[in-house]
Amino acid sequence: MDNAKIEAVLAQLGRPRRVNRPHRHFDGDYVEAPTGRVAYSAEGFGPTVLLVHGWDGSARDMSDIALALDRAGARVISMDLPAHGFSDGEKLTAEDAAAAILALEAKEGPFEAVIAHSFGSPSTVLALEGGLKTKAVILFAPPLRQIDQFRRLGGRYGLDADEIEETIARLRAAGSTMDQMDLALKGAKRHEPLLIIHSADDEMTPIAGARELAQAWPGAKLLEAEGLGHNLTMRDPAMVGAAVRFALG
Repeated sequence: MDNAKIEAVLAQLGRPRRVNRPHRHFDGDYVEAPTGRVAYSAEGFGPTVLLVHGWDGSARDMSDIALALDRAGARVISMDLPAHGFSDGEKLTAEDAAAAILALEAKEGPFEAVIAHSFGSPSTVLALEGGLKTKAVILFAPPLRQIDQFRRLGGRYGLDADEIEETIARLRAAGSTMDQMDLALKGAKRHEPLLIIHSADDEMTPIAGARELAQAWPGAKLLEAEGLGHNLTMRDPAMVGAAVRFALG
């Protein structure tokens, strides 16, 4: 077992690769959160919908959804998660992201709907547990359990199976909450209308998790796609249209 490699991975975890918006000058706004300033933009008029991008992502990932919402008469809030884009911070947890969402709600809410992708999904569910109020939730490619996600993707850090388990053990010893990040357990206690959009060929977050979440969350609907992987559901006109209709009722 390579302890130096494990220590290097532990130092890297929680540090996203910062992806800036396509321009260097940010002309949006900021809200204060526990991690510092959170950058966001507000476009359009009408019922307000919050967009929450995924890990290593940016607001650009959801630009097709934002445009469709604007055309449908919504006001769109597109945020940079902490440690992403023009927001402050270098490290991020789902709890940090949830706090940022709640800070945005206090300043720009209420939100008619929240649309989240991948890592933004557990962040949104934590925000709901923290008091976020919304009439609709749309989750694109949600990861069901954080610990399963790390076991599945740990090889990308160069870890073998034993090293993955040792890394998990060290994270637990350091107080990690990854064991608690189970969307099926959390979803069973929710009541917000939920639409899950997931592609069957998603290798990053397998669709089996979406199916389990849809069964656990009372009244949830699951829209399955084919051939769109982890990100292209947010570009596909049919999937985007379904999300916008669900968001705006």
